[in-house]
Amino acid sequence: MEKVWNSDDLLPKKFKSIMKITLLFLILGILHVSADTYAQKAQVTVEVKNGTFYDVVSEIEKQTEFMFFYKSEDIDNSKQVDIQVKNRQVTDVLNELLKNTNLTYRISGKHITILKKDAVQQQKKKISGTVTDPDGIPVIGANVVIKGTTVGTVTDLDGKFSLDAANNDILSFSYIGYAEQEIEVGNRTLFNVKLAEDYKALEEVVVVGYGTMLKRNLSTSVGSVDSEKLLERPNATNVFQGLAGKVAGVNIALNSGAPGGSPAIKIRGIGSLNSSNTPLYVVDGVVGVDPDQIDPNIVQSIDILKDATSSSIYGARGANGVVVITTKEGKKNTTNISYNTVLSAGTLARKVDVLNAEEALDVFKRAYEAQPGRIAPHLDPSNMFTHKNDLFNPDGTPKYDTDWQDAVTRTAFSHQHSLSFSGGSDKLTAVANVSYKDNQGIMLETYKRQLNAFINVGWDLKEWFHLQAMLNVGSSNARNSENAISRYTLEALPFLPIQYEDGTYSRKGDYPGAEDTENPVRILKERKNIDKNQYTLANVIGTFKITSWLKLTTSFSRQDGSYINSSYNPSTLFGYGDTQKGKAEKTHKNTMSWTNEDYLTFDKSWNKHNLNVVAGASWYYSKTEKSELGAENFFDDYFEYNNMGVGTVRSKVGSDYTDNKMNSYYARINYNFDNRYLLGASFREDGSSRFGLNNQYGFFPSFSAAWRVSNENFFENAKKVIDDMKVRLSYGTVGNAEIGDYASMARYENKRLPFGKDMTTIVTLKSMANPDLRWEKSRQLDAGIDLSFFNGRIEFMADYYHKITTDLLYELQLPSNSGYEKTMTNLGKIRNQGLEMSLNTRNIQSRDFLWTTSWNYTMNRSMVLDINDNIIGKWGGRIEEGHPLNALYGYVRLGTWGTDEAEEAAKYNKKPGDIKYWDKNGNGMKDGEDQDYIGNGAPKFEMNMTNTFSWKGFTFMFDLQWVYGNKLINFTRQLMGNRVTFSNAYADIPVNAWTPENQNTMVPSLRLPGDGYENDVDSWSCEPGSFLRLRNIGLKYDFSSRMLSAAHIKSLSLGFNVENAFLITNYSGSDPEVTSYDAVFEQGVDFYTYPKPRTYSFTLGVNF
Repeated sequence: MEKVWNSDDLLPKKFKSIMKITLLFLILGILHVSADTYAQKAQVTVEVKNGTFYDVVSEIEKQTEFMFFYKSEDIDNSKQVDIQVKNRQVTDVLNELLKNTNLTYRISGKHITILKKDAVQQQKKKISGTVTDPDGIPVIGANVVIKGTTVGTVTDLDGKFSLDAANNDILSFSYIGYAEQEIEVGNRTLFNVKLAEDYKALEEVVVVGYGTMLKRNLSTSVGSVDSEKLLERPNATNVFQGLAGKVAGVNIALNSGAPGGSPAIKIRGIGSLNSSNTPLYVVDGVVGVDPDQIDPNIVQSIDILKDATSSSIYGARGANGVVVITTKEGKKNTTNISYNTVLSAGTLARKVDVLNAEEALDVFKRAYEAQPGRIAPHLDPSNMFTHKNDLFNPDGTPKYDTDWQDAVTRTAFSHQHSLSFSGGSDKLTAVANVSYKDNQGIMLETYKRQLNAFINVGWDLKEWFHLQAMLNVGSSNARNSENAISRYTLEALPFLPIQYEDGTYSRKGDYPGAEDTENPVRILKERKNIDKNQYTLANVIGTFKITSWLKLTTSFSRQDGSYINSSYNPSTLFGYGDTQKGKAEKTHKNTMSWTNEDYLTFDKSWNKHNLNVVAGASWYYSKTEKSELGAENFFDDYFEYNNMGVGTVRSKVGSDYTDNKMNSYYARINYNFDNRYLLGASFREDGSSRFGLNNQYGFFPSFSAAWRVSNENFFENAKKVIDDMKVRLSYGTVGNAEIGDYASMARYENKRLPFGKDMTTIVTLKSMANPDLRWEKSRQLDAGIDLSFFNGRIEFMADYYHKITTDLLYELQLPSNSGYEKTMTNLGKIRNQGLEMSLNTRNIQSRDFLWTTSWNYTMNRSMVLDINDNIIGKWGGRIEEGHPLNALYGYVRLGTWGTDEAEEAAKYNKKPGDIKYWDKNGNGMKDGEDQDYIGNGAPKFEMNMTNTFSWKGFTFMFDLQWVYGNKLINFTRQLMGNRVTFSNAYADIPVNAWTPENQNTMVPSLRLPGDGYENDVDSWSCEPGSFLRLRNIGLKYDFSSRMLSAAHIKSLSLGFNVENAFLITNYSGSDPEVTSYDAVFEQGVDFYTYPKPRTYSFTLGVNF
């Protein structure tokens, strides 16, 4: 159902007030579960029979680091004690030892005090005080808790607090970003506490390529997301589904609802035509990793390098931004075992509103009646077509009313499991993870299953040498559907059954005059298209500490992949394998790549200066081997693709081999003076075998500067409100080499052509060599500001960028008389400029309640500045100078021809009721020159907002996505709106169709096939694509450690989530977040994509 809305509808006053907010709630949850660490970890085995209190205490002290303190006169050592336990927590032994006595215990660090209960229950007294930061500014919302209890309070707007406490109580003072302080009450009643900065908390580290930097010292634009935020969407099958909406300037669109589908990712717009617009992925220093191979549960953090200066250290591979994924490492002297599972059910989120059986038949009736002497077949007594009696009652009414969208979909049940171990000793750490995902698709028979194993081990072999080794292996198996299924589903006639009573499947051509296509349910059940993947990633990193300020890092990584696609169209499927008597195809591709990195890191501080320098070299090699085989004419469908030799006709035979080499030299310099003035520069030279002999090397420099204004003396008075302020400026150049191997060389291809009665293979020239092919380059200017208010309670970041991309890599079509089809060349110039903002706030913070909000805003504008000639895409996309890169083109529909315009319509070979188009060039005919700009496939802006509420153990969150100002070509509607009686149609078509009484309409008159039918893309099918989506809503409960200690469980959580919970849009298609094929030419084109589900998930997480 369509809903009309505007910006005030989407963001009423309540929403506008909410949009000042984000990160606090998650942090509070961490702080809330931090008690009794060593006591929970320490375990003992005690076998004391007929012993004493001292015997038990002595055993605990021998096996742990605990020391006991008590008064001997309080202990009855004559009492016989029998305790026999194995691998139990110390607290369990103490509870058993002191049971039925007047004694209790208190644990403080590694000290255990035994005392009488009446000594504990001292008289409470009122205490009060003030909590300030290092500059004496009151801290609002600081936690003041009596240690070992849940009794406490938070400071008010003046930093003051009061509560009741006994003399022997210990007060704990804590606040985010400051070190926790503990003070014994004693005889005092007034406490003035000055918190010290917790430098470990403040020193948030960001991975920036070949090293790390403190986030507060960045002079570039980097977005960061930790593992906790990634897992807010528990049903995410890859890391980027969890990343969606978390970082400004990063557009992550899930274009398809297929199981395990990979989203399309763009950082700061589209910067290339033919070359890939996908960012570079780096996993633990390994460049070019497929992110689908990384399980979200093993990710520690993701850092996104957005501007040229941060990404230029990766040179020719960083033009589209860099996504740096850091996996988890074990922690020394700890042991942790965790298990996480997600059970989910997905249903079709949104249906397209099409005609039911009676409505469709009425359309057919009206279309036939429009032609004198014609009558619809189901109403014609003389037309006894084959299935007439099966489909219709004697009066012509339908026997069936099939909802084909229900017929091809199902409730998809999925489950995911992840088992992890982490821990370590003084010299060794390790993380191991095994995960399995079994995801059903909502379309029949589709699925994706993936098994993954990961291990990451670190050794301190010497004080001066650390070795890190990582291995990630896995496999996946998926059954896919083709996009045409969605088309066949929407166009299927609703008065046809899925199957007739005898079990045979219906087909659209069973009704005379309808376009004959196969039953979509049958296609899903009988056609097979299977993808199988196996992959391995191994990485070894050695770090040599030469001096305290100089180290050498050397690494070697290797990636291997095996991909097999197998498909079979059985002979029973009309339009698929019937004419070929079964058609089988198999593609097998093996890939291998290795990378060697060697670099020095110099990091030295003196006085107020810090200098960090990285310099190194990289060598990269990859190869791909591919083979294809196709066969037809099987005497039986039993063999499918498993015995291709049975097929007597070879429809496809081919093989391919490519390789790619790159060597690079790079350096980065960062200088910091007094944490006020920050300067940076990076340089990289890349050499690639993909480019012409005259331009194989490219040089990519960048520069940045930042000024921390808040550290200046003149800013002191403002620090009461603004505790941190930093302005940034950067400029740099990056390249793009993501074109095919051998793109600069002459290439040949083989073709199979008919020769007499047989088929023969010939070799033809395909691509002309271009020895002058050079690097595509992007030059980017970035200006930004980082602000923090009220002790980090509000954090704001904004960036403006201006990016010019030149020497665009494009595969240009050549004239047929050239002897070649195409050549890779450099042409044109495009611009991307935009604004990014993010706001994170802690709105309400008390002892038991926390509300945080995270909001970000992204605006990008692209423009084609120079192009040699118009480059026409398909399905409405075009690149033309002076228009946006995502421009949509088509004919401009003015309406329909009226009866009083019959004479004018005839000049265009039209009649009243036909579509009336704008004759742009005025030549009296409809031709390609009449096409015009009809919209922009890119939105004017995108906003995302996450609100998180925490109360005691409960966490509630919701995630909103608002995309505004884009247009979509609904090609589904275009075809179905103009071809009624070929197939089903949108429900509003017959209501709005032209009639002599309804001539002021955009919809042509209902007509039979071939009667003035047009299916060209035009402005009528270009619809508003704005939408508001509740992307995720969830509730989680974390059980308290006290409830779990008896079961030896560290933490336990249960949750429920709904993804894609609701959608508000005026778009008439299945979902407005779509790009069917090409991200450049077809962003904003909806051409029958896999529908998206609404997913309900139950989660369980447990740690031992």
